[in-house]
Amino acid sequence: MAAAQRCSIVSLVSLLAVGLTLIPVPAASANRVLQTFHAGRFVLDLAIADCRSSECPIQVRLRVAGRVMDRVTLPVAAGSQRATAETTDTLWGADAGRRAWAIGEENDYVSTAARSLRLAPRTTALLVSQRYGFEHLKRNHLLILPRAGKLHIVWKAEEGSGPTWSATQILGSPDRREIVYFRGFFDPDEDAAERFDAVRLSFHTLSARLHETALPDRAMPLYLLNLGTHDTAAQARLARSANAYCLTPYWILDASRFRAGASGKAIIGALYAARASAEEAARSAKSCLPGVTASVETWSAPP
Repeated sequence: MAAAQRCSIVSLVSLLAVGLTLIPVPAASANRVLQTFHAGRFVLDLAIADCRSSECPIQVRLRVAGRVMDRVTLPVAAGSQRATAETTDTLWGADAGRRAWAIGEENDYVSTAARSLRLAPRTTALLVSQRYGFEHLKRNHLLILPRAGKLHIVWKAEEGSGPTWSATQILGSPDRREIVYFRGFFDPDEDAAERFDAVRLSFHTLSARLHETALPDRAMPLYLLNLGTHDTAAQARLARSANAYCLTPYWILDASRFRAGASGKAIIGALYAARASAEEAARSAKSCLPGVTASVETWSAPP
């Protein structure tokens, strides 16, 4: 019950955090292109297809010389073509500060964010994330690669049942990007730490596939934002609940994962793929809750 309530609070905070509507897209009976991306000689459109009955498929389309060559229909459809733009944040499930297109309200709500990235010097793909639902928001993520006039889904992830959360973040140099995929589960056991993990997705040019590596690894550490260590997970949950407005977005983590000899202890915090992101989150937490002790620690793979 508590986990479900917490998931609902996180969903509400997330919906409030995305901010005001930015750009209205009027309803239409024909296909509606929301956003356009360029990938070499290809053009990729994020679009809402013509509605049939009460369902309007959301698609990624591949165009060459103005002609649609292929399309991928995303897992969650819209209920109309009336979209408004919102800005993503960490809770949304995509890189913070990006544009997402929201349609509908409450149980009919679905929002879609698309980001282009160069996986290799001559390989550009589109990373698409969707967030949908109301009380228990869910997310899915797809990496779509245009190749030889076709669109290929080279990676996808969808949250399962229960109080789950996931996010994708793009890192790396401009000519060779990687994706970090975060996934978590708000464990309903009041005296248990919550599950929060990350994997690195690297593109292999010859096979045109993504390779998954659990983080941290020897090439990439993670950064732990520590907002307080408690003797038990139950105590950490109580401390988080006492400051729900500021601490609801953060996790109850098993301290022994990060420190030897810390068995049984729990940390209120979160993991980040970039130190700058962790430090920004620390500043935000202290601004919201001036009395909190916020520290950023590097979590490296064992030698």
